[in-house]
Amino acid sequence: MMLSGWVLIFTSLPEALLDTKSIAELYRVRWQVELVIKRLKSLLDIDRLRARKDSKLADLYLHGKLLFAAVTQKIAQRRFGRAATTMDGDRSITHWRLWRTIANEIKAGLTACFPKNERFIDDHVKSLCERPRKRKLQGLPGRVLELIIEGRGGGVSLT
Repeated sequence: MMLSGWVLIFTSLPEALLDTKSIAELYRVRWQVELVIKRLKSLLDIDRLRARKDSKLADLYLHGKLLFAAVTQKIAQRRFGRAATTMDGDRSITHWRLWRTIANEIKAGLTACFPKNERFIDDHVKSLCERPRKRKLQGLPGRVLELIIEGRGGGVSLT
């Protein structure tokens, strides 16, 4: 291919305003937007909504995940200052480790908030369940369960 290895950037800006090198650097910054989207997908699973597409529940999940991302970003800013969020100077740190650490802390805090009251246990378990799927989650075969219940499981127990 004739243009292989070349990057062509077209702009209407006059060269007196921004030179070629500055325009190329600015063009590379656009990838930061792509990286934010990638980070939202890989660290916060923003692309995995546990609801049907275009449903009100999907909207709720998406808004919740965007709120989660905003909270994560705010905590990163408070905890690590401009080093974690700036684009106007040399960067010595990436968002990945910061976001992963903070997201895990938030998730742990949210999980710890699940109700301890026994009357809510069924709802709690239901909220953690997988979506229905064609293939059932694996479990012990019925005959094996019978042997365990009868106490003839050869030392195997359910606990």
